[in-house]
Amino acid sequence: MTQADNASRGTVVRVCGLLMLAAVLITACGTEEPAEPAETITYNVDSSRISVSGMSSGAMMATQLHIAHSSLFNGVALLSGGPWYCARGSMNRALGPCMKGGDIGTAELISSAKQAEADGAVDSLANLADDRAWIFHGTLDEAVAEPVSQAAVAFYAELMPQESVVYVDDVEVTHGFPTLDTGVACDVMEPPYLNACGFDAAGELLAAIYGELEPRVAGTGKLREIPQPGADDATMLDHALLYVPESCAGGDACGLHVALHGCLQSAENIGDAFAAGTGYNEWAEANRLLVLYPQVASSKIAPLNPMGCWDWWGYTEDGYATKAGPQINVIKATMDALAGRSL
Repeated sequence: MTQADNASRGTVVRVCGLLMLAAVLITACGTEEPAEPAETITYNVDSSRISVSGMSSGAMMATQLHIAHSSLFNGVALLSGGPWYCARGSMNRALGPCMKGGDIGTAELISSAKQAEADGAVDSLANLADDRAWIFHGTLDEAVAEPVSQAAVAFYAELMPQESVVYVDDVEVTHGFPTLDTGVACDVMEPPYLNACGFDAAGELLAAIYGELEPRVAGTGKLREIPQPGADDATMLDHALLYVPESCAGGDACGLHVALHGCLQSAENIGDAFAAGTGYNEWAEANRLLVLYPQVASSKIAPLNPMGCWDWWGYTEDGYATKAGPQINVIKATMDALAGRSL
């Protein structure tokens, strides 16, 4: 390969990274009409075992959900994502320092979180004192700069004990979700954005949040569609995916993990590949965990979101990173519906 070829390949990788995260780009994604979601069945949800994780834009939404409802969650995991409210409602900041690194201003974000707490827009930050955070950045990731993930580490280290924040930055993988053996090669960034790297990110993050786990087993439970209440008003699909282990279907008390896809990873783009291939379900089966996979919709008109990214810069409304956020409200309502009560 010539030097020109290498330069061209590098450019393609960087552009692909922007495509995956930046909803302002005009590429349209093919869509498929989803099946009518089944009625939600309630489960015996253990409210002391609830956590959230996300990939890319899903990581940005994961930290927003975690901070907004810190009384609900006991752990968070971010793969290729930055701190809460990183973009501060600005697309320029989203595409600038929140992807490329630079002046993210972690101290200002902490101040904003404390102000949101004082205003009642997010739960008490004191709830984070006994939480755990797992933050991941691949060494080959050219879509999101490492200082962005490092800013997320610094943000959480200010709000919880430093020993409760785990940072993983030594896995050779591009901008994607690393798995044991599902997906494309580690250095390839293409759909479904799962990378077979011999690294079980799902198991690692769940163990970081919950402590020692029972070994993963084959997922013999069901992956089903459930409604997302209020989805139309939040630019979301009308259904989420839910993995139900056999024990949970039988009435056992089960924890709940919310796993958020990245841009171009929703069901309208890759079907159930994210939900079926990331590895969460195998750990959930062995450890009595329901796994909820909320789904965001792509949009070719206002709001312009052709890649189906989560709202982490304000395309739904100004309060997108707080309890007023439309997408946060839909996810919380879906969780409540699963439990048959307000969690």
